[in-house]
Amino acid sequence: MVLEVDGCPLSLKNPQSLGVVDFAKVCSCMVAVARMDCCRRSHTQVIPDKVTSMAKGTLPPCWSRVNGWSKPLHPFQVVAWTVFLILVLATFCVFIPMLPREWQYITYTVSFYKVMSGVFVLHGIVHVTAVTIDPAETSVSLKIYGAPRPSFNRSHQAHVIQDQYCCLCDSIVSMKAKHCRACNKCVSGFDHHCKWMNNCVGSRNYWWFFTSVASAFTGVLCVIVIAMYIFIQHWVNPGGLRVDPHYGTIGSQGTWLLFLPFFPVRTKTPVVLSIEVFVLLLAIVSLMVLGHLFIFHICL
Repeated sequence: MVLEVDGCPLSLKNPQSLGVVDFAKVCSCMVAVARMDCCRRSHTQVIPDKVTSMAKGTLPPCWSRVNGWSKPLHPFQVVAWTVFLILVLATFCVFIPMLPREWQYITYTVSFYKVMSGVFVLHGIVHVTAVTIDPAETSVSLKIYGAPRPSFNRSHQAHVIQDQYCCLCDSIVSMKAKHCRACNKCVSGFDHHCKWMNNCVGSRNYWWFFTSVASAFTGVLCVIVIAMYIFIQHWVNPGGLRVDPHYGTIGSQGTWLLFLPFFPVRTKTPVVLSIEVFVLLLAIVSLMVLGHLFIFHICL
C-alpha cells in the first residue's frame, strides 16, 4: 500500500523504515480517510428504545395532562365515583323509604332540597368542576399541550424551576408555582396533586376542591346517621320500618321491598341487613378519610 503525504509517496510494506515524523503523517492521513468514509455513509438513525434511553439516564418525552379527565384515569378516582354512587343509591332507594312517616316527610323534604341544590348534588357539581379546571400557569398552558414535553430527570436537572423559570415548560412562572411530575406542568399556587380527583389542586381550583371535601364529609355523615338508625330499628322494632303502603299486600315479615316507591323489588331480611352493614362500613371508612382531609385543610 502506497500513500502520498506532502507530495512524497510512502510505502507501508515496511513500517519500520518510516521515521517518526513520517509515521505521524501516515496516521493523520488515515484518520482523514476514515472521516471522509464516514461522511459518505448515510446518517439515518434509529430512535433509541425506552430501555436504551433509561440506561443513558434520559426519559422519553411525555404529554402534559390537561385536567383530571386526561387519561389514564387514576384508580382512586374510579373508587371515589363508585363509592359516591353506592351511597346515593342506598340512601334514596333503600334507607329513606324505611324511615317512619314523620321522619320521611322531613327527610324527603331535605332530599328534595338535596336533589335541587343540596349536599349530594352540590358535591357532584363542585367535584366535577375541581376535576375539570386546568390549574396550570397561564403562560404554561398556552404552549405545553401541542406536543410532547420532556419529563423531569433528577440526574439532569437538580431543580426544575430556578429564578422563576421552568426549564421543562420553558416559561416564566409565579413565585408559588411548582412543576407537578404527575401532570408534567407548572401549577399556579400548587397545593398538592390529588389522586382522588386525578388532578392538581392549585390557586385556580382550591376552593372548589375544599367545598367538594366539605360537602362529601357532610353527606357521608348524614348517611351514617340514617343507616345506623335503620340498623338499630331492625333489631328493636322491625315493624316500624315497614311503613310504606306497598307492605300492605305482603304478609311475610321476612320480605322487604327495595327501590321504593317507584320500582319495588322483593328481597329477604339477610339481604337487607347485608346492604345496611356494607353501606355503614363503607360510609365509616369514607368519613375517616374525608374527616382527616377536611380537618387538615381547616388547620391549613
